[in-house]
This record gives sequence, C-alpha cells and structure tokens, in this order.
Amino acid sequence: IVQYAIDETIRPLSHHDDKKMNAEVLESLTRLADTLSKLDERQYHIGTIDVDGVDTEDITEATAAMSLSPQQSTPSTNEREQQSEQQAIGYWRSLPTEVTAAYQILADGAEYVHATSTKYALVGKVDSHEGGSLALELRKGAQLIGTGTLLLFSPECGSSRSLLHYVKQASRAVISSLLSLVRVYEDGSAQGNPNDGNNVGAQKTGAVWAACDALRLKLPKGNRAAMRRELMIWVRDCNESIEEFDEMLALGPRDDDDDGEEEEQFSESEMKIARAAVNIMKCSKNILGLVLKVCECVGESLDESQAGDQKNNELLQLITNMHEVARRIGEGVTNFGVMLYPPLEASINEEEVEKWQSTKASKTLRLDGEIGIPSLGSTSLGLQLEHQLHALAECVMCIKNSKLTTARGDSIQTCYSNEVNDAVKKLMAAIPLRCQDSVDGVTSWCA
Repeated sequence: IVQYAIDETIRPLSHHDDKKMNAEVLESLTRLADTLSKLDERQYHIGTIDVDGVDTEDITEATAAMSLSPQQSTPSTNEREQQSEQQAIGYWRSLPTEVTAAYQILADGAEYVHATSTKYALVGKVDSHEGGSLALELRKGAQLIGTGTLLLFSPECGSSRSLLHYVKQASRAVISSLLSLVRVYEDGSAQGNPNDGNNVGAQKTGAVWAACDALRLKLPKGNRAAMRRELMIWVRDCNESIEEFDEMLALGPRDDDDDGEEEEQFSESEMKIARAAVNIMKCSKNILGLVLKVCECVGESLDESQAGDQKNNELLQLITNMHEVARRIGEGVTNFGVMLYPPLEASINEEEVEKWQSTKASKTLRLDGEIGIPSLGSTSLGLQLEHQLHALAECVMCIKNSKLTTARGDSIQTCYSNEVNDAVKKLMAAIPLRCQDSVDGVTSWCA
C-alpha cells in the first residue's frame, strides 16, 4: 500500500553523534511535516509496499519513503492525470481491515509520542545526552503516525476526501507540536535546573499531549463519520451566516442622507439582493440537510459484505458525488457571504467572468433542462450567487433523477424516506423562486 524505505535516515546514531541527536531528529521531523503538508486530500497516494526480506517489526520501525527520507517519491504528472477528480469512496459504514489497521497504527503512534514526550521534557531539561536518546523514541512515534496517515491515503483504504482532510489535519498537528518541543531543547531554551521556573518545555509538552489526544479521540472513524461531520459543519456555518445577515436586514435600509456611518446597514438598492442572498443561504442549508439524509438512505441500501460489488460501487460513487456538490454548496455560502457586507461592491473580474462562461454550458446540460439558472451579471457577487444556484439545482437533480438501483435491484428512489421525497419536491419548487429573487435583486442593485 505504501512504499517503505529502511535507509540512512533511521540508522542508529553512534555515541559520538549524541550531541547531534536533537538536530537530526528535528531535521527528520521537518521532512515529515513538509511531506504531510503536500498530501493532496482530493486524491490517493499511489504506491506499493516493498517488504521483501523485512519483518513486521522492521516495517513498524521503518520510515515511509514519503515521510522521512530525503529522496521522496511523488506521483508523476501522468499518474495525477489518471486519477479521478472525484474518486469514489471504498466503503460507507463498515471499516475494512486495512482502515482498522491504519487507525490502530495512528493510535499506537499517538500514545507512544504522548508517553515519550513526558519523559523527554523531564529528562532533556537536565541531561542533554539522555534527552537526545529519547528524541529518537519520539521519532519512532512520528514514524508510526506518518505510516498510518499514508495508509489512509492509499487507494486500498478507499478513504473519502473528508477523512483524508481530518487525518492530515490531525497528524500534522502532532508533528508540528513535536517540532516545537524538540526545537526548544535543540536550541537550549528549555534546558536548565529542576524548579528553576523555566516551564517552556512543559508548555510545549502540553501542546503535544493535546495534539495526540485529538488524533486518538477526536479523529472521525471512517468515511461516514468524516463526511457527516463536514456536512454538519457546513450547516452550522450556514446557520451562523443566516443569523448574522438576518439581523442586518432587520435594521432596514440605511439613510444615505444621514452623515452618521451606518456600516452595518444595506442601502435601499442593496436590500433586495441582500435578501435574495440570505434566502439562497437558507436554501443551501436545507439542501445540505437533504444530502445528509440521502447519504444515510443510500448507505442503508448498501450490502457492504460484498466488497467490490458493481452495484455497491455505483452507490458509493453516488454518495461521493452528492458530497462533492454539497462541498461546493457549503463552501459557496462562505464565498458569497464574505461579499455580502455593506456597502456591496459592484466590481467586475473579467478573468472570473470568462472562466465561468466556459464552464456554464456543461453545468446547464447536467440540469437536463428542468431548472433554468439565469445569468446574474458580471459582478463578483452576482457570479458567486449564480455558481451557488447551479450547485443547488445540480444537487437536487442528482438526487431526484438518479437511475441507480439498490443491491436488491430496486430503484434507488425506493430507499428514500418520505421526508427525503417531500424535501426534494419542495426544493425543486424553491430553486426557481430563488432564481427570480436574485434576478430582481441584481436588477435593483445595478440599476
């Protein structure tokens, strides 16, 4: 799954290198941090395990080639082009053996780092030699975390983009905190005598503990948990934006003749477009909630005991596609929300307009002519609202018109709950209304 290398990077340091232990471990951790930062959450890391002549213990203690070795192997341009932009997840609820193993490696690494960092901070303060030896132990824990992360990034684990995001975030936090801890002992700022009041090492150790606990206890377990967490975060963001801008709208239009600065109020001409944008936020929140329910319905129809089954793969692809459109919706609320603070700017980005025009035709085709999304002009805000309306329509159409069947051969729509079917009907009627509101709002604003 992941290519391993046992090379000079992890060789035991000789006695005369004792003073350089912290520096060399710091260098290794820096390479690991750099590699983790470059992992692309939108695609898997493609590699193979090279374990000929290497036993399990050696592999556990080894460093993934991408992690700590100075010569890192990265996918070629052709490999990147061959990878799907929206690679289907490999499972929904039941964790495959490979995924369970990866989580165990991450947990083992976090526990090892947590325990060793305590010893390292206590001993390293008064004995640089012993502290340097413990730095090597910290590196072993970091190797485990790097290995577990790369396993989850492998195609065999079938991780969702959401899960890859959270595991990358959590593992980088541990490595970053380790870097800060080792650095203060490497430069001597944390060293001294017991009870001398220098608590720099203790503070850095506390940060390591917090990062390790987050990796062990807060990392979502599997695709379903990770994807649901992202959806709920987007819903929360929608609620916060709706509440904020509803309060602004409740203030009414500002008096342009008043010399006082009313920065939190829209002008009379801005009120319609602002209200239309808030209504799109509300529609976005409802569709995100719908996706949450549909993913559960489709997930329940899966027969995950039949790994690799064609029908399962198609349903997993549907969940993946719906979640990716939901991502555009969730992130889109933030994108046009930041443009909604008064006074509104009617600026035009020609490059953005050209790019949108070149992709609009394909998006219109995906709507099958059932919902027509109007042009909302060339302003940055208008373009963002138009983007959002397309994403909303595309998501509902994906749910309504899917031709897939369940593992039992029934139409996928038969697994939808009554609540889902009712929501689809209401949203199919609501989106054209939001489109008309937006046209009226842009006309009033730009007149």
